Amino acid sequence: MIQLRLSTALLFMTGIAFAQESDVRQDTVYRMSPVVVTATTATHRLSPIPFSDLTRTQIQRTYSTQDIPVLLSDLPSMTSYSENGSGIGYNYINLRGFDQRRISVMINGVPQNDPEDHNVYWIDFPDLLASTQVVQVQRGAGSAFYGPPAIGGSVNLIANPFASNPGVTFESAFGFQELAGKGRTDLATRKLALSVNSGLVDGTYMFYGRLGRLSTNGYRELAWVNMHSYFLGAARFDGDMVTRIHLFGGPITDGLAYKGLPKSYNNDVNLRRTNFSDWKYDSTGVSFEYAVPQKSQSREWFSQPHYEIIHDWKLSERLALHTTAFFVQGDGYFDYDGDWLSYTPPAVDWFQRHVGYDSTFGVTSYPTMLIRGSVENRQWGILPRVEIDHGDGTMTLGLELRMHRSLHYGQILFASQYPSSAYAPDTRIYEYRGLRDIASAYVHEVYRMDERVAVTADVQLVYNRYGMRDERFLGHTWSVPYWFVNPRVGANVNLTEHLHVYGFIGYTSREPRMRNHYAAEDAFFGATPEFAADTTGGVVRYDFSRPLAKPERLLDIEMGGGWTSANAHLTANLFWMDFTDELVKSGQVDIFGQPVTGNADKTRHIGLEVDGSVKLNDRWSLSGNFTYSRNRLVRYRVIVDDSTVALDENPIAGFPDVLMNLRASYDDGTIGAAATAKYVGPFYTDNFKNVDNRNDEYRIVNLEGTWRIPFAGFADMTLRCEVRNALNKLYTLSGEGEAFFPSAERNYVLGMMLRF
Repeated sequence: MIQLRLSTALLFMTGIAFAQESDVRQDTVYRMSPVVVTATTATHRLSPIPFSDLTRTQIQRTYSTQDIPVLLSDLPSMTSYSENGSGIGYNYINLRGFDQRRISVMINGVPQNDPEDHNVYWIDFPDLLASTQVVQVQRGAGSAFYGPPAIGGSVNLIANPFASNPGVTFESAFGFQELAGKGRTDLATRKLALSVNSGLVDGTYMFYGRLGRLSTNGYRELAWVNMHSYFLGAARFDGDMVTRIHLFGGPITDGLAYKGLPKSYNNDVNLRRTNFSDWKYDSTGVSFEYAVPQKSQSREWFSQPHYEIIHDWKLSERLALHTTAFFVQGDGYFDYDGDWLSYTPPAVDWFQRHVGYDSTFGVTSYPTMLIRGSVENRQWGILPRVEIDHGDGTMTLGLELRMHRSLHYGQILFASQYPSSAYAPDTRIYEYRGLRDIASAYVHEVYRMDERVAVTADVQLVYNRYGMRDERFLGHTWSVPYWFVNPRVGANVNLTEHLHVYGFIGYTSREPRMRNHYAAEDAFFGATPEFAADTTGGVVRYDFSRPLAKPERLLDIEMGGGWTSANAHLTANLFWMDFTDELVKSGQVDIFGQPVTGNADKTRHIGLEVDGSVKLNDRWSLSGNFTYSRNRLVRYRVIVDDSTVALDENPIAGFPDVLMNLRASYDDGTIGAAATAKYVGPFYTDNFKNVDNRNDEYRIVNLEGTWRIPFAGFADMTLRCEVRNALNKLYTLSGEGEAFFPSAERNYVLGMMLRF
């Protein structure tokens, strides 16, 4: 009997009930005596928000070696790009064109955006999709209560891999990359993984473990990646509560490929694989002033284990308490080319004053240099919430308490022409400690006015504080607090059993990232604090209570509807996003190819999203999505060569106006096959509407097939084959300014999964 109950419970725990059920209600508790089970949901025909789910079935059909952004890019309004071109390693997502710094990303509700940088380092979640039950993407403002306020939307991965029956799964995959410039196809990618599920033990416990390794040569030169992965979990069922403990992560090493390439390189099968650490056009805009090949020693090592305790307690029939506590520890370093330092006047002065280099540095001696940047991150927090069922609806009261502390420092690993004493291990060229404190409280109400109409309202009060201390050499110490109130209200009306409409209005504010205030790790080559300053008497005095970068503020109005039948669904959504002080890309990049951003006075994003699917018969189905948007600078002034330039009505950098995906699938239970087509329209990579700085439109086709072979009822094997970029198009996925990131040529994956 208990086995039956657990099987039923796990339908909720693993998110199977998630498929068409979804509301901002997080981790709703279902009482199924003698256990309490949870499911994070956003509810179809209840929530007044646009959202999409990537279910466990879809993940199993499509996932082999790709990073998470690649799979998410098939969902409405989403795109991805890869620095090394292979889809493994440093990958990035965009939602409605907004980069991932402005998307709230969570794993089991725990925020994953870097507290200082807001970025999401997907490379630090190796093979996590294999243990993920569902991914939900909510589009629009304020769609997450934890982490940085959602501007473009939110992404929540539910990693809850426990199963009611014991089992063992072995997986392997091999990737082959066509290299037209070399006239051959290389074995480029290898993956091995083993997972074990205990099933129910003593009627109380479940255990899960997964270990894996993935390596790839990458597509661009010296852009290899080696990943080890682990996911360990335990669950205990006690009467009216469930407790889960998760530990996941994996150390990674990779060759750096952070700098994009000249657009002209894309159509040359040899040049598009080039990996520069830095380059710059001369005054002609055609020839290089300089171009520095990436060093083979340029690499990264990083490890970031995640520890989670998730506790769900059904206090009564109408009251439930959910608590998540977590700790994240990140340690690592990256070694990068520093040859350019001796050609940079601020760095020359810095090295002569603080490092002890003689007066020949940057004058007659230009050493080959390798710099190591190291980081030690610690983040911990607790996310409690209470859910109250009051008959006509549900009220959720929640808190977020997080603390982040970090140590950043840089060292000289090697400098030719200088003795080893000049770059001893204790010789640091920058060092500082970062801090971030976050506290928020929210109230979320879903009120059912009658059987057809549901009103949703929520408000979030957010406090967070950036700070920096113990900065070596310059001694800057500062702290900037932010207070935000983020409200949202909406309604859903079910007109018939098939048709519903909804709408919402939300207001969201979001603070700049730490580098917008001060890029302290760049101080040794000229970076200064971005605060108001008094220069009386020729001495610079910063007012650290007056940062120059402003929070961006968004008013988001959306409305849409959906039609659903037994074999088809169609949804459409209109959005109007009005920004004040939006943080937009400038078209410039830092030394690691990351975009430099600044406030634009007034911007606007409007668009239409359409998503649908139809089951043609028991075997064939079609699905697809389409987005059309208009993204414009309404009022934006920049200084160019001491002159003010108005960029009003220019397209915003990084935002394509048209996105489209189409998928045709066949599945008879034994044989599965699918063809997907993707179209991404052109977009500018700066805000000046420069035709040379435009990522051209691209169209690609991917193919996949599976064959399931059962073995006498005790095991089954699934063989898979993929052809990515089947038409072998040469295209760039994205760019920043004049630097573009090419995607790989046609490549293949052969894989096998054996389950017992």
